[in-house]
Amino acid sequence: MVGSDKRTRVESDTVKKQEGSRLYQPFRALGYITSSIPYSIQYRGQAAFITAGIGRSFHIYDSEKINLLFVGPRFDADVVSVLSIGDETFVSSGGQVTVCQRAKRVGELEAVKRGEISSLMQFGDYIIGISEDNAVVIWNRVTRELFTEIEFESESFQVTAVVHPSTYVNKIVIGSAQGSMQVWNIQTRRCLYEFKSFGSGIACMVQAPVIDVVALGLLDGRILLHNVKLDSAVMQLAQEGRVTSLSFRTDDVPMMATSNAEGDVALWDLNNKRLLHVLQGAHDSTIPSIEFLAGQPLLLTSSADNSIKEWLFDGQDGVPRLLRHRSGHFAAPQMIRYHDDEGRSILSAGRDRSLRYFSVFRDAQNVELSQGSLAREARARKVRVNDLRLAQISQFASNPVMAKDWDDVITCHQNSASAQTWSSDRKALGKHTLVPSDKSSAVKAVGVSACGNFGFLGLASGVIEMVNMQSGLSRRKFVGHTKAVTGIQADACNRQVYSTSLDGTLRIWDFATGQQAHCVELPSLPSHLALHRESGLLACI
Repeated sequence: MVGSDKRTRVESDTVKKQEGSRLYQPFRALGYITSSIPYSIQYRGQAAFITAGIGRSFHIYDSEKINLLFVGPRFDADVVSVLSIGDETFVSSGGQVTVCQRAKRVGELEAVKRGEISSLMQFGDYIIGISEDNAVVIWNRVTRELFTEIEFESESFQVTAVVHPSTYVNKIVIGSAQGSMQVWNIQTRRCLYEFKSFGSGIACMVQAPVIDVVALGLLDGRILLHNVKLDSAVMQLAQEGRVTSLSFRTDDVPMMATSNAEGDVALWDLNNKRLLHVLQGAHDSTIPSIEFLAGQPLLLTSSADNSIKEWLFDGQDGVPRLLRHRSGHFAAPQMIRYHDDEGRSILSAGRDRSLRYFSVFRDAQNVELSQGSLAREARARKVRVNDLRLAQISQFASNPVMAKDWDDVITCHQNSASAQTWSSDRKALGKHTLVPSDKSSAVKAVGVSACGNFGFLGLASGVIEMVNMQSGLSRRKFVGHTKAVTGIQADACNRQVYSTSLDGTLRIWDFATGQQAHCVELPSLPSHLALHRESGLLACI
């Protein structure tokens, strides 16, 4: 028994270690907005609410200000589809469809062993999904029981999209990767009609404002408006890139919007059957869903670039303007630091070439620090916004002590011989581009003094240059390192400056004179330097 108890305790300790750290527990995630799966919209009167899948959870936003209202529970696998109906949210994850109310689990639809279930949609009292093994699965929404399953042969008919034509009782139209469509009666499980292939796979389908007409988005970029009752073409248009989503305006303006995998949105004049405008680079990645809000001149778009945007059509030319948006990094963050001593805000630099401000408590305050009117310049030069951004930030430093008076953040960028100042108060690029005296040497490290008056530039040549944050002028140099500087810190009293370099040394300098006070040989090359000013502890990696 003693041996058994000991073995049990060891196994218990092993399980605890596998669960994660005993010291740190997940608190909350910052910067998640949306993902590559389509969102779902539900209406309460005139108000619209957006449900977006995020990794292994989901978020619910209001459309008026795109404020985060609810965060869903965490699932065991990634969310692949979401559907909101009234108070209920249906979430497909790990092959199971879970029912949530106000972001809390309340039940599950009857389980089916068919792999992942995608493309959830409502059909009256039924929920329809497409299974991983090429079947259309239908549940009763009220009883949550499985109603029926329609199986297909993948070689001849690979299901990609499903739509319910308005006024068609018990009937759905199913699209395939082979480019053909079939009309099915879900009560009798009979195929009523099969359309000939359109020559390219069907990526998405929606009901048009006109009865009997369905809009198809094809993989080759064509958009077809097809009369399913007469099996006749109504209109054919074409865009660049495969069609990922489409939507129609419902406020008495004959307009259709389509999106592609490159992040562009095309607007079509249906009366004249012509392209009206292209929002080139509306997003930085594929757009899985776009939708005009019911009865309003508002277009809502989401993207795999981790953003949701609302576009307002208030001009006479039919070209929209960006009304509001919510976004986060769409590439991995490279450097994250608390911006204030209280731990209320965070600055983050990512591979998407942006610098972002995050509030730990209020998501509405999260914002990307502006780099200027990039969208307007991108339209004028016909390039993408990301092409005009500053190079990726390799290191930044900040001190908000003087944020109300002048710039308080300084950044250096990959392969750049200058540094930039930023204002966390204005959430924008600052007044100065800091160019060191040695213009041929790239800036590799930066720092800000405890008083917020001075910034430090560490160069590839090993020289450290101190500049005034208010004027941008050089004040003194610290000369001693023989290779690129990797880290710079200044103490709380402006008496000493600490630096590390690829020459394998940690050097301590006199702040007032720039003279070296001490030099410490390190056992290996240092990559980063951190200082806790209150305790005077210096950490070198």
